Amino acid sequence: MQKNTAVQLPQFIELGEMKIENLLKILDKHNLISKRIMLLCDENTVSIGGHQILATLRAEDLDVLEQHVDNSDDQNAMRVAQKIEEEKPGLVIGFGGGKVLDVAKLAAGLKNKKYISIPTTLSNDGIASPVSVIKNNENIPVSHITKAPFGVIIDLDIIKKAPRRHLMAGVGDLISNLSAVFDARLAQEKQGEEINVSALQLAESGGHRLLNMETSEVESTIFLQELAHGLVKSGFAMCIWGTSRPASGSEHKISHSIDHFCPRSNGLHGEQVGIAAIFTMALQKNVSLEATRRFYTNIGFPCNLAHLGLNMTEFVNVVLNATKIRPERYTILEDRHPKEKEIEKIVDFLGL
Repeated sequence: MQKNTAVQLPQFIELGEMKIENLLKILDKHNLISKRIMLLCDENTVSIGGHQILATLRAEDLDVLEQHVDNSDDQNAMRVAQKIEEEKPGLVIGFGGGKVLDVAKLAAGLKNKKYISIPTTLSNDGIASPVSVIKNNENIPVSHITKAPFGVIIDLDIIKKAPRRHLMAGVGDLISNLSAVFDARLAQEKQGEEINVSALQLAESGGHRLLNMETSEVESTIFLQELAHGLVKSGFAMCIWGTSRPASGSEHKISHSIDHFCPRSNGLHGEQVGIAAIFTMALQKNVSLEATRRFYTNIGFPCNLAHLGLNMTEFVNVVLNATKIRPERYTILEDRHPKEKEIEKIVDFLGL
């Protein structure tokens, strides 16, 4: 992953209810009305709001080009980028989950087009970040640095329709920042790595606020607002840093190792990093470990290896090989070099 040295933050965030109904007003307010607009979605998201977006824009005699994304891989990203080159839309809108938004973000960035992110769920912090995770020819997720969205529109009416599991994944992705930030500070201490204090504070603030939530109702408006704010802040932190460093440490190395060595794992990205973060926090002796474990219990976060379809032997192998992922990124795994017995001991202690 190459560093983006130019800080490019989203120019606006619209969070609340009835945002899709007021999409035209939002675009007009931010001078984004274009005679030709490309809308990226998938078969599911087109039915939960995509049709409404199409009807709203076309009612104003705008030429809206609908493109479906069925996978977040190199082939789809290049196909959409080529379509943007051919059709020359003035604006690209991504409406969907992670795969749609990642493809839309990268394709729009490659063609230097303004891109608006409209998530249909809050499953990860890519909604406002400059990072697109795209699978390569070997089906391995690869992170690409591109332009951050020009704007982010989060319609809570749409988000509340998302599967609870996907919202839980967003929780795991945000909480995992508490592990990632620890690793960044460790790298400064042990390796002299330069850090950005503001970016780290942004990245961890959302996780800390979740841990202090009084409600455990993940689908409640107040919880979703806090989750959305936290994920957006995490995206901002990556924009400021120029890479995913403030939101990706040892826990993400473990998750990527799962993707590589256990492709049959049925875990969502946020579930994988959320569970891995408990393990890495234990290695770190992270002060947020116990609060995180209590929080996971309160909200019913699926905090066990079985949920990912992994057994102890597989997880030990995943951790032992995780340092091969982004070896230049120093984390607690490089610092401690945990061996098989220590890994097993921690897993047993945590009840994973």
